[in-house]
Parts: sequence; C-alpha cells; structure tokens
Amino acid sequence: MVNRIIELRAEKNISQVQLASEIGMTGQALSYYERGKREPKLETWQKLADYFGVSVGYLQGIKDKYTGVMADSERQVRRNKIKENMAKTLRRAWAEDEPWEEVYADFKRQWNLLELEFQKITQDMER
Repeated sequence: MVNRIIELRAEKNISQVQLASEIGMTGQALSYYERGKREPKLETWQKLADYFGVSVGYLQGIKDKYTGVMADSERQVRRNKIKENMAKTLRRAWAEDEPWEEVYADFKRQWNLLELEFQKITQDMER
C-alpha cells in the first residue's frame, strides 16, 4: 500500500521542505514518510490530512476515492481545531517566556492552515 503524500504535494505544487515547514516537521522525516521508510504517528497523519483537506484513510492509500467535498460538520470541526491551536499558541506566548520568533512561527503555521481551510470551503461551494 502506497500513501498519497507525494501525489497530493505534487497537485499543490509544494516542495517537501515547504510542506514540512508548514506542518512543523523536518524535511527528512517527511521524505521517509513519503517513501514508506517510516510510518507517521496518527497525529502526524491527521496534520497531513488536514493540510491537504482529505481523510487520513485516503492519504494513507486505504480509501480509493476522495470526492473533494467535506460535510459542513467536518469543516466546522477542522476550523475549530485550527482556531484552538492558534489560541493555545497565543496563550503559551503570554504565560511562558518563550522567544517571540518561535511563537510567531507557530501562529503563522496555524494561520496558514486556516487560510487553506477557507480556500477549500470556497472551492467546495463553487462546485
């Protein structure tokens, strides 16, 4: 069974390094996942699936079909999770003496995921 990370990354025209940076992992780890040399943890599968707007099963190559259209409830759950992560990042910055550069990078990653989510919603509504 071959996962679809490379295929989806190519569809989005995004490099390994760019994707790895967007979801907070190393390029080497992503390379291993793409080639099946290592198996990501479920949390990582979910991050990748969220990034591409597909199910974990589809990303893993288990499901054959992806319609591209998410249910409203699924969209809402995903948006809420991204917003929650953004809020956690800001709370962490306020409560801890963490360098602002790291907080900014985390917040920017979450913001980019939220923007991608809204783009997907717009595309779904145009279908």
